[in-house]
Amino acid sequence: MKLQLLIKIFFLQIILSKTLNSFGQDTIKIARRSFVESGVLVASASQTPFWLRANVLGVVPNTGTNFTLRGGFYQEYATKNSKIKKYNWGYGLNSVANINQGVVDFILPEAYIKAKAGIFEIWAGRRQEVMGLSDSSGIGTGPITLSGNAIPMPKVQFLTPNWVNLGFKGLFAAKVSYSHGWFDNGLVENSYLHQKSFYGRIGRPKAKFKFYSGITHNAQWGGKHTLSNGTNNGLNDTYYIYHDLPAYVAVVIPIKDRFWLNDTDINRYGWVDNYYNFGNHSGSFDLGFEITGKKRTAFVYKQAPFEYLSTNSGVTQFEDGLYGVKITNFKNEKVKEFVIEMLYTLNQSRYVSGFFKLTGLLPERWQGDDDYFNNGQYADGFVYKGKAISTPFIFPYKDYRGRQSSDEFQSALMSNILAFHVGMKGTISPRKIQYQLKASYSNNYIKNLNTPSRQFSLGVKTLTPIKLFGGSQLVSDLGFDYGDVYENVLGMSFGVRKSW
Repeated sequence: MKLQLLIKIFFLQIILSKTLNSFGQDTIKIARRSFVESGVLVASASQTPFWLRANVLGVVPNTGTNFTLRGGFYQEYATKNSKIKKYNWGYGLNSVANINQGVVDFILPEAYIKAKAGIFEIWAGRRQEVMGLSDSSGIGTGPITLSGNAIPMPKVQFLTPNWVNLGFKGLFAAKVSYSHGWFDNGLVENSYLHQKSFYGRIGRPKAKFKFYSGITHNAQWGGKHTLSNGTNNGLNDTYYIYHDLPAYVAVVIPIKDRFWLNDTDINRYGWVDNYYNFGNHSGSFDLGFEITGKKRTAFVYKQAPFEYLSTNSGVTQFEDGLYGVKITNFKNEKVKEFVIEMLYTLNQSRYVSGFFKLTGLLPERWQGDDDYFNNGQYADGFVYKGKAISTPFIFPYKDYRGRQSSDEFQSALMSNILAFHVGMKGTISPRKIQYQLKASYSNNYIKNLNTPSRQFSLGVKTLTPIKLFGGSQLVSDLGFDYGDVYENVLGMSFGVRKSW
């Protein structure tokens, strides 16, 4: 019965998308697109290969051979005389049904509505997004704080989707975002997401050199802890993590001197909130520059993660972060884009980085183990629906092949890692076969900082044009894992995708 309902939904998507695409005028055009895809995934072990399930909006399960049926339709902003109208609206719906041994798992990775007024946009729902200065084409590891690894969280977001000119004929430009979201229930129920970002650019849009910088700030806050045992465990007397207006201000402005709190406010909050801050705070400081030549563009970037625990977090452990170089070729279709990255997170404010030791800008001191994206109150970590919201290389302990039920950190994220990654994409003639290749090698320090668990992961995806259904694509995806972190496995998925 449930499967029949899902099939009806997919056919309804097709009918709606074709109907909506039939409207329009000569001067006002509404861009609508849709797709339907079906396929099957098989693997030599129970665990799905890493690059088949990472950074795909959480729609590929970690385990199990399955058949999948997907479909979606989108309305983009209308244009008038080839320019986007000042006041506009759009929407998107992307649905997935995974079927494994007769059990249907229905997922809505995207379901949103958006509206635009001038330079500003607001949207609500679930929507695919990445945040930060890094590769956004899908061949890199993804931004360090929001990579598209998990199912998108329900959010309301206010933002400037495009660069906003701040003067001097576009020499200075900025992007901002501010959002509120809702986590799913885990060890803490009914908690919220606060997220904001600010990014700046120096360099006109067509300049040969552009410099970028910015910050992303995330905070999980509020909610009710489910491990209440009748004693004051540091959360507060009622075991609710406060979510009133003073607490929200403390989340938005995460500083020690909370001058807006009076003695009454301070006395009713738990010592965890008062000593540290309200919520689990994380984010990244980003730097990058772009050089454009006649044949190619080079984009160099660095994302430095931070946690609230350290006063100078993100500065003290400056060497931590995602380092990357992306090359985009204008004339070479065989290798259209190429990325090389390194992810290093072993400092975590345990020691002052070499740069600051050399310059003497900061006194050497121990700040503590930041333990990126983990938190004492929010013991599940920065996850949604069981998957890390951050880079997929920071993963839940439950996914580790060597996990033991006696270990204390069953729900923790494994965040001590040194990883190297290369990725490329292009088109192979004469059949116009599009491909993506991703290869990663990592040392994962799961239980201590002395013995790494090594891991190699490979992913190869191709899109081959075929004549079926009046023009479709054959989608194939190969994944291979070998090492200590995940099961040694070879997996493949095959499917057919039809787009309008």
